[in-house]
Amino acid sequence: MEISTKALQVINLVKNAVSKSITGVSFFSIKDYCNSFGEVSNQLINVGINYEKSKQKDIVFLENINFADYTFKSSLILLEQAKNELIAAFVKPNENRSNGQIDAYTTIFSGVKVHNETGKLYVYGYRQSKQVLIEGVYPIVKSKPLTIAKDELRKLLKTGKFTQFSIEVGNTIKANGETLEL
Repeated sequence: MEISTKALQVINLVKNAVSKSITGVSFFSIKDYCNSFGEVSNQLINVGINYEKSKQKDIVFLENINFADYTFKSSLILLEQAKNELIAAFVKPNENRSNGQIDAYTTIFSGVKVHNETGKLYVYGYRQSKQVLIEGVYPIVKSKPLTIAKDELRKLLKTGKFTQFSIEVGNTIKANGETLEL
């Protein structure tokens, strides 16, 4: 796929900012981030934490979890099923979905990529902190009991704090103290 002019501008801007850092970028500060539900927040993201290592630790955690050590709303039967399905998903992720995304993006460095057509910057990493400035309006979701059990377990996992942000041209972010205006 061809890379748009807008995407090339974003790639060059981020690469130039990163090249000024002696240690490399590991933290992104995103101010006034507005998600799709209208929530506005300030976020601190660590793109230096390795997802694969976190995933392996979460597998070990799930394999050894003692449900009695925590308070859950779900039944033990559902929690056991949820645990097994989460482990299976970690071991064999959806490869078709992963392969379909390869050509659509240019990776600048681990955790930071640009969509080749839109120029939208994507930052993926471990959420260190989040300060909500304006509450969003979230729909009421009627999840199945197994999904609720999985969500209860995900809250205990390190990988549950990994998140992705899409940042449009016109927004400002900071990477290791360097301010980037897209």
